[in-house]
Amino acid sequence: MAAYPPGERDQPRWVLLYTTNTLWEAEIVVGYLRSHGIGAVLVPQVDTTRTLTVGNLALAKVYVPLPLYKEAAQLLEEYRLQQ
Repeated sequence: MAAYPPGERDQPRWVLLYTTNTLWEAEIVVGYLRSHGIGAVLVPQVDTTRTLTVGNLALAKVYVPLPLYKEAAQLLEEYRLQQ
């Protein structure tokens, strides 16, 4: 039997829900999901050598826990329809 650190098995897997090339848009999506009880996280991938915050060198990815993926995807669709 494999030994796991305490609580490691209880940690959810994170899955990619949304990708954009504007950091502010990803921050809005994360805030919207969090306001609905989804513990979303933002992972920015900014090209720090050029300090670009928009475009293909500045991707921002939104991850959610795997068990909440379907609910988060529905909320994201609702959010898009409101825009």
